[in-house]
Amino acid sequence: MPLVSFLYERGWRQTFSVWGGFPGPEKEFELMKGFLKPVLGGNIIDASCGSGLFSRLFAKSGLFSLVVALDYSENMLRQCYEFVQQEDNFPKEYTNF
Repeated sequence: MPLVSFLYERGWRQTFSVWGGFPGPEKEFELMKGFLKPVLGGNIIDASCGSGLFSRLFAKSGLFSLVVALDYSENMLRQCYEFVQQEDNFPKEYTNF
């Protein structure tokens, strides 16, 4: 697996919080829910999902009937799939790759 997809969530994404002033994925997800209220219960596409950090949060939240993770990079999508397989209690209806 290429280095970028392997390291993205394991290190690079966390530096956004430390150096970039981002609040972190969980807080960002809480903020997003406010913007996404009109589509709660519907379908959502996470375009340019990378390793699926937010796609997985969307799916686990149970707030959407369908979550589609899209990325140009096949390696990032593979990483998303691997993370889904590793997570306990991940909703199996969201594992159609």
